[in-house]
Parts: sequence; structure tokens; C-alpha cells
Amino acid sequence: MRFSISKNQLITGISTVEKFVPSKSTVSILTGIKFAADTDSLRLSATDLEMGIEYNVKSESGELSIQEEGSFVISSKILSEISRRMPGDMVEFASKENTVFITSGDFNLKLPCFDAEDFPDISKIDLSETIVLKQRLFKEMIKQTIFARADETTSRPQLTGILIDYKNHVLNMVALDGFRVAWRYEEQLPEEANNPNDFRVIVPSSTMLEISRIFKDDEDSDFKLYAASNRVEFKTENVLISSRVLEGDFIDYAKVMNVEPDTIVKVDTSDFQSAVERANIIAREGNRNNLVIFNISDDFIEVKADTELGSISDKVFCDVEGEKLTIAFNASFFIDALRTIALPKIQLNFSGSTGPCIITPEGVDNHKNFILPVKLGDNY
Repeated sequence: MRFSISKNQLITGISTVEKFVPSKSTVSILTGIKFAADTDSLRLSATDLEMGIEYNVKSESGELSIQEEGSFVISSKILSEISRRMPGDMVEFASKENTVFITSGDFNLKLPCFDAEDFPDISKIDLSETIVLKQRLFKEMIKQTIFARADETTSRPQLTGILIDYKNHVLNMVALDGFRVAWRYEEQLPEEANNPNDFRVIVPSSTMLEISRIFKDDEDSDFKLYAASNRVEFKTENVLISSRVLEGDFIDYAKVMNVEPDTIVKVDTSDFQSAVERANIIAREGNRNNLVIFNISDDFIEVKADTELGSISDKVFCDVEGEKLTIAFNASFFIDALRTIALPKIQLNFSGSTGPCIITPEGVDNHKNFILPVKLGDNY
């Protein structure tokens, strides 16, 4: 196997796939990156068996020249560190038996390699096109939900992932941890495959975080999403990400969000977020629940925190419909949700002192956050 690749393209490929290489593994070959060259492309692959990635470089790009087809697997850590320090603009790879020879200008490196035939396949499902989406939109949906996932200590592992629920031509993305729910959906998808089937998968949050890192932010870049009962794949023009899915059930998120409000508040997003963040400085140091209290009156919300370390009170003027209310929440839950909202005003729907708060950007129905309150003691 022999090929030449630009240093910049090599660094881009390695940095894209190396986070899929496990830091420790009992299977030595998994600590490497697979290079596979055919007549017109080079593919760099990595996997930890839970998720995998394949980065494709086309020779027509002018940054790659294939002289001899073949494949090998080489240590990720060594190659990643050295590639950034190579002196030349082009890097040449040549393999013979169990050795790879790397040259760049006057620089020469010889490294052992693994037989690529022992490296697991990245794509593991029979691909039949499901839906086509914009990368930027999908990244936005991840950002607006992933913070609400459960941590690894939960007894329900499926809640550490993100639900992707496609039904009736609507893409729903949901995360929850038992105290809050983040739901984002999109009805008018930019483009869909012909007659896509409905599907429902729970994707590990580690996969979704890597997708949000790799996907592009421009308006024109698409990707294809493929789903099967035990696997999901995301394919862009030059990247394929494959992941296992988590088993288990999610709550009926649409039903949970369907709460009849007793109190409706419309308030400036930035003003309210700033007040909650200020109160949280006292709350997070003084109690384990980051407890902040909202006193909702006729035309303002008083945001307050009262602990042994001090107290704070802040008034945010707003429009209020319905009953006056005193209710408490974990401040960090509110801050996480508010940071995902770009619109200038939000609507808060409260259903009594023991019911949840539903947060939506004003005039927007496809981005919802559900937060359960914290029970107040008799002193409040």
C-alpha cells in the first residue's frame, strides 16, 4: 500500500476519528486507526465497538494520490502527536508486511502496524435510506435537548441517551432525567427520502456529542440518517458515524408536556436568565438542591434565594395571567434550559405550586422544557 496525502488533510482526518479510539482496550487493534486506500479514495476508521467512524478523502480533491491500494492499522496516539509536527506539506505512507514507512520532506518514520483484516467493520446495518436532514438543524436539536439527559448513576441506562422519534413526518428529539424533560421537534424537514418509515431509537449521548462536534454549521450541508432495531448511522458527504442504540422505554413525552396552566408568565429571556443566574450564586453554595424561589405577582417575578451564606432577591417585570404563585426550582435546571433559547421572550406555564413548569420561546411550539418543582418547607 502506498499513498501521498497533504499534511492538512491528514491532520483533519486523524482529529476527526481519533476521539472514537478507546483510551484503553483489551483488544490491541482498537487502539489504532485503520487506513484503507482504493483507486480513488482513502478511508480513515476508528471504533470502540459501541460507536465507530469512517472519514473519507477523495483523490479528486487534489490532496491525495493513491499509488498502491491496500490497508493497515496504526497506533492512534503516536500518529496523532507526530502528524502535527511533520515538516513538509505532503506526507507519504508506504506499508510492507507489518511495518509502515512515513516520510515528509527530510523526515522519516517507521512504525509497526496491525493487519487491517482484523479491524471491525464500521457500518453494521443494511442501509436503506430513512431521512435526509440539515447538519446545522440536527446540531441545534442536540444542543437544545442533551443537557437534560440522566447521568451514568441512573438505574435506567436508556435515560443517559437521546431519543430520536420519527413519526408522521415529524422528527422528535427528547432527553430526560426524571426531574426535567427537553423536547425539540421539527415538522418541516428540509428534505426527506421517498416514503420513509417511522422509527424510534435511543442514541447514546456520547455519540450525539461527537456528532455535534463533527457536523457543519453552514446552511447547505445535509446528512442521511439510517436506523435499525439495534444500530443507527449518520452519513455526510465524507463521514460515516455508526452507533449502537440503547434498550428501554421513554415516557410519553407529549402527554407529560400537555399540562393545563393556572399561571402564565411572559418575560424577557435575558432578564429572567440573568436574575436566575445571580440567585444561583447564593443557592449553589447554600443548599444541595440549588434552590431558588419564584414569587409570581401581578406584573413581576421575584427571584430569590435564602441560605445561611446570605440571601438575594431580584424582581423581573413581566406579563402575568392567572393566579399568583410561590414555587421553587433547582436553579441549574432553569439555567440549562434558558441557555438553549435564542428568542428574546419566553413563556412559562405553571400548574400550581406542586406542578411542573413548561418553558417555551414565545410564539414557538416545537421547543419545550419541562421542569418539576422542589417542595418548599413550612417556613415559606
